[in-house]
Amino acid sequence: MKPAIVDLAERIQTDIQTRKLKPGDPYFTTSETARSFQVSGTTANRALQLLTQRRILVRKQRAGTFIAESDAEQSHGLKCVHLVVHQKFLEREGLLADGIVIGIQRELPDAELQFNFLPHREEEAYVEEIVNRALKSSEPEGFVLQRAQVGVQRILQESGLPAVVNGLLQPSITGLARIDRDQEQIGRLLIEELLRKKCARILVVLRDQVTAGDHQMLDAVQRELKAAGFGLDQLCIRCLPADDRAIQAAALEVIKNSAGKLGVLCRSEPAARAIADCFSIESIPVSRRPVLVVADRFAREQVSCPFPCIRACLSPVAYGEEIGRMLIRQVNGEDALSMDTRVAVELVQPE
Repeated sequence: MKPAIVDLAERIQTDIQTRKLKPGDPYFTTSETARSFQVSGTTANRALQLLTQRRILVRKQRAGTFIAESDAEQSHGLKCVHLVVHQKFLEREGLLADGIVIGIQRELPDAELQFNFLPHREEEAYVEEIVNRALKSSEPEGFVLQRAQVGVQRILQESGLPAVVNGLLQPSITGLARIDRDQEQIGRLLIEELLRKKCARILVVLRDQVTAGDHQMLDAVQRELKAAGFGLDQLCIRCLPADDRAIQAAALEVIKNSAGKLGVLCRSEPAARAIADCFSIESIPVSRRPVLVVADRFAREQVSCPFPCIRACLSPVAYGEEIGRMLIRQVNGEDALSMDTRVAVELVQPE
């Protein structure tokens, strides 16, 4: 089911075509649109704002709403691209790597890239305010969401604005473009590596905010372990905050209670480094130290990773360029539902 304002915007475009309105012709006011299409004034206003963003309509203060001049042969740029991310993730893990930002800017050289850091509380209200401002802008604006929760994704879905989710869509969200590394392939490759190292028990260390991508990866982990004959007691999962001491304490507990060789699949590189740092602090003998592998590695890419890790087969710049192209396609009227990019990955061994 399409969001109300997206559906209304499409109905308005059909009305324009049916009535054969031409550039410069006046269109309904907000109240006239609401009455004509039997919707609320708020829905009518947001749909007209959305069509202004798409340059189908132009709204002139004190004059009214008019059909925009035809510009079909020219690609529409974006005035601003909002990069929406939690600051703690950006600082600790670099979840929007510099290369991705450079790639977006290459595709959208005239757009201002603006970081919007989600607050710890009331993040939906914060995003709603940004979206409302973007809808009122005279120039198109777009959004890139990183690790966004379902409420934030729903706000962008309902806005109809150009948006790309860097990651998987949350359950019930269907109307947004998305790009993500192949999470099933990530789970399979990392478990294959741990099985090659003869690990008899697996610990999966996730962030405290679990996403749809984590679910896909875990499903692949379970399938691989079942095929290898592992039982339920040979898989342990921990969802932990981005705090080194909390990660170390949880990992040490599992290490001490594991009889055989332990393999640790860490969602992020900082988590793996925290666990490795505790080996010498706690005087864990080499024979008892687990094998560490890393799923997400976006930060400090100029520094070699000491653990086997996953790398996207697209470079960060190419990844960002694809995000930019997806935004442009939406500005030019393409349906976001057709934009679902799964990026292949590979396992990289430490140098």
